[in-house]
Amino acid sequence: MDSKLLNVRCDNCGAEYRISSRGEMVCRFCGSNVYLSDKDFKAYKNTRDNMLMTDRFTNDEAADTGDVLRLWNNGSKANFTTIKGINISFDCYYSVILDDKEVYIGSDKIAVIFSNTFSLTNFTINLSQIEYPSADIKDLSRFLPNIIFKSDLEDGRAIIIVSKTDNIYPLFLFENLKATTVAWIISRLENLGCLLEFNNMDFRALRVEDLYINPKTHELFILDGWDGAEKTSRRNYLKDMRLIAKDIMDTSTAPELCMEFLDGEPKETAYDDFSAWDEVIMKGFNGHNFHQFNK
Repeated sequence: MDSKLLNVRCDNCGAEYRISSRGEMVCRFCGSNVYLSDKDFKAYKNTRDNMLMTDRFTNDEAADTGDVLRLWNNGSKANFTTIKGINISFDCYYSVILDDKEVYIGSDKIAVIFSNTFSLTNFTINLSQIEYPSADIKDLSRFLPNIIFKSDLEDGRAIIIVSKTDNIYPLFLFENLKATTVAWIISRLENLGCLLEFNNMDFRALRVEDLYINPKTHELFILDGWDGAEKTSRRNYLKDMRLIAKDIMDTSTAPELCMEFLDGEPKETAYDDFSAWDEVIMKGFNGHNFHQFNK
């Protein structure tokens, strides 16, 4: 019997599954996987054999969470002393000085220095109040901060340290990204917007400095800015998302429907906005097709 064509797409996000050397169908965007046995592959034997030979090596390499971009090529130390006299020496590779905080970015941690303890308290309280839908198939908590240390500092400021997985970089390092790359970033922001909607929460202002990205998977993380979140029915986030997307995108590569969406007003709810964006994906980008970063 001739082998049928196997074309399996992820139920979660629509990206095409790739096969690993262990026989798992792995989504390179959202990380979900399905294991297909020999029985499952019975009608697709030729496809299976070809995929195992040609795809498993590249997929296993893509699954590696190492520093693929080699951006961590220099570093310095930032030193802080807590109110209890504990000295913290933080290895950082990038730092950002904002009006209300300083951010020090290391290979596996992020240190945020608040100008006062009130901001630290807001950050932790807002995170602790977030509830997740029962059908949270994307495990959205992965894209929010995981606090591993917090303390007041002896100079009246406050510090919080957030864990950061390998291969996660500040979004502000990138610019002139192609629309096919930014489309995946927008999709993740729309996911997280629905989580904010579910919690009746919004950011007073979402900044590009609050966002981090995994260039291999296009996964987008909101790891900062939670001190500026609040319980509210406003949806400033949906406007900020559009501005950030246009700032990092080479708009000349964007289809017309994409720019109409970004230049237009947000929908009434985050759910409606996500639905409208999905229509742009289907009609403007010809569906949920995974593209290599900035390709």
